[in-house]
Amino acid sequence: MSMQKHKLRVLAILNDNLKVTQPQLVSSAAIAGQLNMKLSELHQVLKSMEGMGVIETDPDLQYNLITRKGLLWFQQQGQGMERL
Repeated sequence: MSMQKHKLRVLAILNDNLKVTQPQLVSSAAIAGQLNMKLSELHQVLKSMEGMGVIETDPDLQYNLITRKGLLWFQQQGQGMERL
């Protein structure tokens, strides 16, 4: 799967988290589990996404949240999520 698709899937998970009554930080372990991905592989994706400004993560890459920029990017890029 391409890096772009991984990013969109991570943003989809973080976006879904916003739909609950009291959104919390999402653990990298939970994201890796949903994506059936090794944590080390996910960390590369998360670092790239943080560099883009679409997520915020802690220094250890354990907890994540989507940013306003990430929401906008997901809405623009995520229109094709049905194809994933």
